[in-house]
Amino acid sequence: MFHHQSVKYKLMVGFIVVMIPIVAYMLINNSNSRDLVRVKVSETYNNTLTIFTGQIDHYLEQIDDYLYKMGVLDADIGLLTSYAVSSNDYTLTKVRIDAKLDRDAGVYNLVDSIFLYQAEDIIFGTESVYSSTYKLITEYMDSSPLKSDMYQYGKSSWQLGESDHIAGRYFLINYIKVTDDLFFGAIVTIQDIHDLLLIQWNDGDIGFTDIFNVENDQLSNVLTAYSSLEGESSSEIIDANASDYVLLEQRSHVANMAYRLAIPEKTVMRELLFFRNATIVAPIFFFVILVLYILYMQRMLFKPLHQLMLGMKKVSLGNLEVRLQRNHTMEFDFLANTFNDMAEQVKNLKIDVYEEQLRVKQGELKQLQSQINPHFYMNSLNIIYNFAVLEEMDSVKKMSLHLADYFRFIMTTNREMITLKEELKHIENYITIQQLRFPNRLVMTIEHIEPFLDYPIAALTIQPFIENAIIHGFKNRKQIFEITIAAQRNSEHSFVITISDNGTGFPDDVLTKLRRHEAIEEGQRTSLGIMNVINRLELLYGELATIEFRNNDAASGAVIEIYFPIDEELK
Repeated sequence: MFHHQSVKYKLMVGFIVVMIPIVAYMLINNSNSRDLVRVKVSETYNNTLTIFTGQIDHYLEQIDDYLYKMGVLDADIGLLTSYAVSSNDYTLTKVRIDAKLDRDAGVYNLVDSIFLYQAEDIIFGTESVYSSTYKLITEYMDSSPLKSDMYQYGKSSWQLGESDHIAGRYFLINYIKVTDDLFFGAIVTIQDIHDLLLIQWNDGDIGFTDIFNVENDQLSNVLTAYSSLEGESSSEIIDANASDYVLLEQRSHVANMAYRLAIPEKTVMRELLFFRNATIVAPIFFFVILVLYILYMQRMLFKPLHQLMLGMKKVSLGNLEVRLQRNHTMEFDFLANTFNDMAEQVKNLKIDVYEEQLRVKQGELKQLQSQINPHFYMNSLNIIYNFAVLEEMDSVKKMSLHLADYFRFIMTTNREMITLKEELKHIENYITIQQLRFPNRLVMTIEHIEPFLDYPIAALTIQPFIENAIIHGFKNRKQIFEITIAAQRNSEHSFVITISDNGTGFPDDVLTKLRRHEAIEEGQRTSLGIMNVINRLELLYGELATIEFRNNDAASGAVIEIYFPIDEELK
């Protein structure tokens, strides 16, 4: 059936060799004392319960250690209180912290939620319903004795809480005091702990399991319970059949709660019946054990080996997303973790290469941003010269001042983001220069822009479209050319800036290329400016920001609509 050199064959032979004397011993020793069996089985269950209690305490202590380390070492948490809640720096720091908490809430065992609380704001990551968790944290922390000495930094205590906003109603919460106004904590549901407790005994041998609250060293109310006997609660079992159950109890050293098991007497004593019938069932038992052993080895050894080989094959074919599941065997768990780390490192290497390419692209875009239109520069100098010849010194001063502000903005703007107000100030300098060039022929109107003046946008996002409108739309110099900039809410999560004019509008071929985000050969510098804006919006916002081009259906002229994702502070 198996090749004699295979691992499966050698393990099967070894198993048979080991099982033969065991079966012989079982056949010889077919009786045991009832009390001895009862004690030994009780010890087994009690040891399991002790190990489980220690594991839960260890998990809670790990969460404590995480809270202390993050509270001390995390730079973003340290910086958070130094910013005003309404500032952009606070928002960016909050986004980074929120990503960390979402990540850590899924990493740590038992953790349902991790939160950073202050009176003005709450940042948290959760595995439960977002709104319910928010209400739970708000209600608990608002009513919690935050000024008590037991919550000073460096001290912690897992406290039991009760709320309808969380599954199972009861929960454990712990938090540390980072600063006088900032608290960092975690929430664990009693239901999750109880679910882990049930996993230890999933064969129906347990009459019931309880988790109790401990008050004044006495077991108080039942936090959650499970009975394998349909229709019977734990209290009914104890009251009616106390002599038929073995009760086991363990208390937590970290939280004020205790675990209790009730093992039916028939479960404890069923081994006696096995020994009495050992002579009859031994051959069948041996065969069943052999089958179970094969299945066990298939699960614990052969399947992990197969997964490891399959994962290595996929990685060799270029699939870097493959990850091996953790195994209960120490050796295979080590192999799986090592394999996953190697795959992640290879994946990160590819990401680093991509990010380097992205940085190069951003450098190219910044270079485009800093370009100066030589024609605009020369025309402006000619206008200043003509004003000087005509001895219009006020116009020379005005032109020089606005031209200086315009080029100062172009040459010194090295920030990736500026406010919409700064962008409009730059556009006003540009329009003033053009109005001096075309006196009484150029008008710009700004409408409904006030609610969005502090919104951060990429530098030179709107100005290229104003410049494009004047260059290509202002053909009829006898007619007053009007440009309108307006803003309005588009939805709860976005707003739109509309740039329209009364000029000649987009030719059909140009409009088609713009909608496809294709460069236009005519007017190369202006085309580069528009493509620059499109590329920078994609880098900063992805699919959340879009640009639409069209002609005005009701009148002549072009219309450009730029959609931005709404900032939370503007809601």
